[in-house]
Amino acid sequence: MSFLQAASAKISIMPAPSSSLQLLLVEDENKTLSYSLAMDAAYSLASSSSSPSSIQCRGCGFSEHNCCRCCRVAMLVATNQNQGQQQNDRKSNKTETDMPFPLRCYQEGMNDNNDKSRERDQSALNQIQIRYVNSIEDVIKYLAYAPSLPQHMIPLDGIFLLGLGDLISRESAGIMELTNILSILSDTGFVLDKLRSEMDSSNCTQSTTLVATLNQQIYSSLPQTVYKQLGFSVASSVQNIASNSNTTTCELVFEDSPPRNSFTFTNNNDEEIVWSVE
Repeated sequence: MSFLQAASAKISIMPAPSSSLQLLLVEDENKTLSYSLAMDAAYSLASSSSSPSSIQCRGCGFSEHNCCRCCRVAMLVATNQNQGQQQNDRKSNKTETDMPFPLRCYQEGMNDNNDKSRERDQSALNQIQIRYVNSIEDVIKYLAYAPSLPQHMIPLDGIFLLGLGDLISRESAGIMELTNILSILSDTGFVLDKLRSEMDSSNCTQSTTLVATLNQQIYSSLPQTVYKQLGFSVASSVQNIASNSNTTTCELVFEDSPPRNSFTFTNNNDEEIVWSVE
């Protein structure tokens, strides 16, 4: 289970032990930590064996080579403003400026420096589809068509929308556009839940995970009650508490939980995140 999932379950935002989550993550200044936590959650979903989408290949064409690439999680990543149209023709190649490189996240006491667990499982990474989006229109189109994509391309386990606030700011869209996108995201998750239940004969209670990140300015443009009405909980990504030359102690704060629940974690050498939920 990822840090976001474990923390949310601890304060009963989502029913444990389900991995379902519907969360808005307010970004830190350079996005590295918030994007890392999102990637950690996406990887946790893709590597889980408890989902109906993990039982068998859905027709990607690679299963005979034991490297199924059916999409379990979709990550929509907003392009940088100065990249613009260059991303339209890019399909798989990435540059360092596309998105902050995600830091390795692991639970305190669950990782060994000499352990293979520091390495990500390539078979799980193959089932995370990263799509770059240049505009709000790109996002809406994907969300509208996601449930009707070819079976092996449907993100049954989760949709992560990284940089939604940047798209809203770039296009000078108002709060109505923000609420519209979040409403469509929630509706898409509902439809994907139905597809999951049709595939799952064990009546699994897990539902599709939905996570979006917002910068502080866009997040503050709507009151908490609106996010709650749309079905999203809100966590402030990270706040520095104290630091030394090697380690920064940070905090994940759930804004809408009474009282404001928080969980600390450390960022070691800007290379890894170590977390614990007690």
